[in-house]
Amino acid sequence: MKDNIFIKLSNKDGEFDFTMKAQKAKLDAFLKRLPDGAKLEMFIGVTTDKGSNPQLARIHAMIRQLANDIGYTFEEVKLQVKRKAGLCFTRNNVEYCKSFADCDKEDMNLAIQACIEIGDFSGVQLR
Repeated sequence: MKDNIFIKLSNKDGEFDFTMKAQKAKLDAFLKRLPDGAKLEMFIGVTTDKGSNPQLARIHAMIRQLANDIGYTFEEVKLQVKRKAGLCFTRNNVEYCKSFADCDKEDMNLAIQACIEIGDFSGVQLR
């Protein structure tokens, strides 16, 4: 059995705090579906310093400029930026990419650098 779940939680007084009741229900349903003796693999990541609105605005402006100059759509360039910045991964032949809204400052800086590198390669000045 290959089953996955993705939920967002926060820490409140050393306990899991479900930001939405639906997230707790989703976790409970997932756990109830597991057969006895099932082995769980967990990855828990902590994000704190959220990316800033100026970073997001700069990334979107750079993506738009790249799309206009090299002839791709905004969404195509955005996907390439996320891949180059290491914000995507593939599991079971399905690609998952982190939303810029969920990125911390370091992720956003990697995305800005990825835009600059794609621009350099394509002859588009983004510095």
